[in-house]
Amino acid sequence: MSQATKQFERVQRVFLRVLDNKDRKLVEYEDDAWNFFQNCWHLQDWIENDRKGVAKATRAKIKGEVNSYGALVLVGELAKKSPHLEVRSLITGGDNETHGDILMKVIDADGEELLVKTLATDAMKNWMAIIRKYRI
Repeated sequence: MSQATKQFERVQRVFLRVLDNKDRKLVEYEDDAWNFFQNCWHLQDWIENDRKGVAKATRAKIKGEVNSYGALVLVGELAKKSPHLEVRSLITGGDNETHGDILMKVIDADGEELLVKTLATDAMKNWMAIIRKYRI
């Protein structure tokens, strides 16, 4: 199994934890979301450096293609702690520590809001399209 494939599987595991936003500790959920942003964005670096598992021409194409996907670009901005993005969390229907649903949102400079679960899902769809296209 290539290093890029192992990293993609790691991204998938943390993605599943981001989807699980019910009856969890807020701090643990937030950790999982930030881990997802970082691992998802840096998958391109794992692919770029996987000289044994991914052909050189493919590695170069993927590096450029990642920037054509809005969800991946936004994940990258979050992974790099972009100053024009804000992330807010709240718990609904619980005791503000462990019960209820966690709603974590990304808010851009224009005030547009996007649920982290939606962003993560879109980013995973983007990666899956790239991986299928290049047969990694």
